[in-house]
Amino acid sequence: MSSKGVKRKRSGADEDIISNLPRNLIACILGKMPIREAVRTSVFSKKWRYYYLNIPQLVFDDQFCKELDDFSVNKGANIYALKFYQFDEIITKSLMLHPGGLERFKVCIPFNPSTVVPYVNKWILCLSFRKIKELTLIYKKVYTDHHHKLPPSFFSCLHLTSLKLINFVRSPPLEFKGFPNLRHLILSGVDFTNNCFESFISSCPILKRLFLGGCSGIHHFIISGSKLQRLFTKADDNFKSISLEKAPNLSEVYVSLGGVVKGPEENGVFDLVSFMVACLKSKYLVLIANFCSS
Repeated sequence: MSSKGVKRKRSGADEDIISNLPRNLIACILGKMPIREAVRTSVFSKKWRYYYLNIPQLVFDDQFCKELDDFSVNKGANIYALKFYQFDEIITKSLMLHPGGLERFKVCIPFNPSTVVPYVNKWILCLSFRKIKELTLIYKKVYTDHHHKLPPSFFSCLHLTSLKLINFVRSPPLEFKGFPNLRHLILSGVDFTNNCFESFISSCPILKRLFLGGCSGIHHFIISGSKLQRLFTKADDNFKSISLEKAPNLSEVYVSLGGVVKGPEENGVFDLVSFMVACLKSKYLVLIANFCSS
């Protein structure tokens, strides 16, 4: 066999199948990888240089923070400031360079009250223009009374279908009409101001799953929503009442009440009979509480 024949045969055997896949499929594959590994594919060739910019999701989780910690330690001097400068720069550039809409954005924000707040507001503003669908914001606070207040641009993310917030203050503007596409909602350590909890839940018309844990500013749990199917809530010691009558299609209910719950004869807040009647259609019901009566 001639050398040309051998060369032609090897060329066919070593054909780059992945590079010839449709761009949207490549972006989907890269979206399943840690963001650091996805960016590394840019060195494969000129063709691959900007593929990572089209991934449908950006995830900056605990693993990302750990790798950034390791990098900062290797740099030596002024580690703390260096880490947060890089944290902001990487996420901001990733958002600014992304050419289209985003399906999912997740970030675990290390605690740094002096510098992180403006970064978060900047990211949320950018996301509000990207038709974000799945949003996870986790603020790893150190002090129990420290929460980050969500900026007005957050309430413009009307394409949201899934939302997870940990340690934020939610104070919607008067003109806010709700999230019309929201189906899944997880709130932990969220502070509701001006008794806005009920209006917020009722303004999510197709909400199916709701998780509430350690949230403040909610004294009366009035849960409404004809589409709501699953409810998980853990109330704090300021809990006063709960009503599920406006959520007739609940199939799973988990309610944990903090402290001692008084009965209605003591001007208390929890009517066990009404609660059980509202849950008659539920297939799964868990109620954890300490009741007392005179």
